[in-house]
Amino acid sequence: MRNKKRAEKNKKDFNFGTSILIFGFLLFLVHLFYLFLYGVLVEFNLYLRLVSIFLIYFGVVLHFVLIGNKPFLKSWNYIKESKEFIYSIILIFFIFAVIGSLFPVPEVFNGKILEFIREVMKKTEGLSSLELIRFIFFNNLESSFFGMIGGFFFGIFSVAVSAVNGYILGFVSSIVIVETGFSSLWTLFPHGIFELPAIFISLGLGIKLGSFVFQKKKLKSFNYYFWNSLRVFIFVVIPLLIIAAIIEGTLIALLAG
Repeated sequence: MRNKKRAEKNKKDFNFGTSILIFGFLLFLVHLFYLFLYGVLVEFNLYLRLVSIFLIYFGVVLHFVLIGNKPFLKSWNYIKESKEFIYSIILIFFIFAVIGSLFPVPEVFNGKILEFIREVMKKTEGLSSLELIRFIFFNNLESSFFGMIGGFFFGIFSVAVSAVNGYILGFVSSIVIVETGFSSLWTLFPHGIFELPAIFISLGLGIKLGSFVFQKKKLKSFNYYFWNSLRVFIFVVIPLLIIAAIIEGTLIALLAG
């Protein structure tokens, strides 16, 4: 009887999602082998990497859904549990956005911010809609993930990322208003409707992750915060970033065309 239950559990754990995950991982290994042989990311290998990453992610999501883990519900509950930290990040972001838009920027920082914006524009110049979506998604994915994980150090890194992003947004908004008028800010709204919530959630969970040092049972608290944050990132943040990248990449390509 015990062996039968164990076999049923193993069968449940190894489902269609697991198969997709393994297939995606094998494709990613092919991508790495191809990269090792030729040393460059040609178009075929680039799309192979994208497909393999998508299959790995989709396989993980489907696996947890099929085993009845209720990942979306648990993620939503953890977000509600962490709302004070997320609200703190939002407040910091908009305070620095106001500072960046109202107060003059020192010449040294002014030049660095403009140089950073020019570098980003240079990287996206001439990209197709699909390439823009890929660039935006992976850029946001990286900043969100490290903004969350970086919160390990007392949440300082997460706060810093929020402050810097808010300041840059305020600075850029002030330039846009001077150049084209206040009404042009509404054109930026679709770009942030999904992206900003994803970033706020990531950074808020980063602060909470860093708060484990103030708990009595530090190791247990860190373990609880880390795995719940990772679940939220996989099941909430990544889908928001995908939608944001599709909207932003498509709009930029249409406006450029």
